[in-house]
Amino acid sequence: MADRTKIVWVPNKQKIKLTLIDNPLSKTKAQLVDRKVTGVLLNEKKYREVVAFLKANEITYDLDSMGHFDKIAIKDFLIPEEVQRLLDIPHCINILNKFDPRLLSPIYVVKIKGRKEYEYLVFDSMHTLETIAALAKAGLWSFTNPATGKREIIDANNWENFKVPTFIIETDEESFASLAALYRNGEGSKKWGHYDYHRVEVRSYELYGNAGPNDRFKFASTKQHKLVKENIVLLPENHTDLGKIGTCGHVKEFRSYDPKDLAEFNFVVETNNKYWNGNNDSQMFGFYENLYKGFVSVGQPTSGKAFDDFLDEIHGVIKTFFTSMAELRSITAGAYKDWLKIQNKDNKTPPFNCALAIVLKLYKKLGGKHNVPSDVNLFVYSPAPNVSYDIYDSLPLSIRHDINNYTL
Repeated sequence: MADRTKIVWVPNKQKIKLTLIDNPLSKTKAQLVDRKVTGVLLNEKKYREVVAFLKANEITYDLDSMGHFDKIAIKDFLIPEEVQRLLDIPHCINILNKFDPRLLSPIYVVKIKGRKEYEYLVFDSMHTLETIAALAKAGLWSFTNPATGKREIIDANNWENFKVPTFIIETDEESFASLAALYRNGEGSKKWGHYDYHRVEVRSYELYGNAGPNDRFKFASTKQHKLVKENIVLLPENHTDLGKIGTCGHVKEFRSYDPKDLAEFNFVVETNNKYWNGNNDSQMFGFYENLYKGFVSVGQPTSGKAFDDFLDEIHGVIKTFFTSMAELRSITAGAYKDWLKIQNKDNKTPPFNCALAIVLKLYKKLGGKHNVPSDVNLFVYSPAPNVSYDIYDSLPLSIRHDINNYTL
């Protein structure tokens, strides 16, 4: 053993300047700008090329065909079967649980020219309409009577005449409702990403004191501050600074932590920053989450000198044999692929605890003495008695050879 090199974790001392990152969530209210509409798209070359083509061919768009707003009685709506999905009751219950009349969108309809006046074909906001109608039928709408100035509850017996704000497109194309539904629900809309939701939740609490339903916005702010403290600056996927030291695009993963998961969340971000100092690879989730759960599930401590020494040792193993968490993720994927081949199975993405299992196997082979999670015994294929294939044997030969040159 004397000729073996002792593995020692060497802390990463690089300095990180988060102030060099254009972090949208670090701006104060005074720094936020309400942008005016200036036709800025005409500054883009490809946009100008399309405009030039339209002008060259004397193409203009009919202003008279643009939709208009009105209020339509519930009885005058029709929900076309070929356009709308089946009514999603759980979705309607979710709308009701968060109901706020100020947030209701108009009902989007198509009016076919020449048809009866009441045939307004709904192509979007069907669930909103059904929720509004049910509340009207239950007599749960009230208003201020302009004649008396007093609050009155609508007549539930007259619920079908309850009028709803509606955006109406008039056309003589019978198929237009289907086209409009396709456009409104996918091809013509830009879906919000996880960063968009996170941004609104954090800023709603920090700028306006809105804690959100069940304090969700407040908790998002708590996580945001903890992340920045641990050198993790969340950015949207198309941000020009994404990839710099300290940045991270894995917003979905961090949003998934609920208040009950706070201890696990703190362990993941604190441990990742302690050992990788601003290098925020996605491997942190599967590795540290399963490490934490593995100890907590059997009542073993995740703090204290013995545990801290164990963390130093396994990170020394990672640094020695894999260099970084990103490389660990890459090598794990290759080893898992080769291990599946032995079983005549197709390549799949490794389970979240696969990298952890591999590192723990190396740790034990190097003489590690600390208790480890049971993941160390996973990823062993036993096709017959006394025959087994451990995923360790699918690691690159260089790693399996070098392990004989080191010790803990």
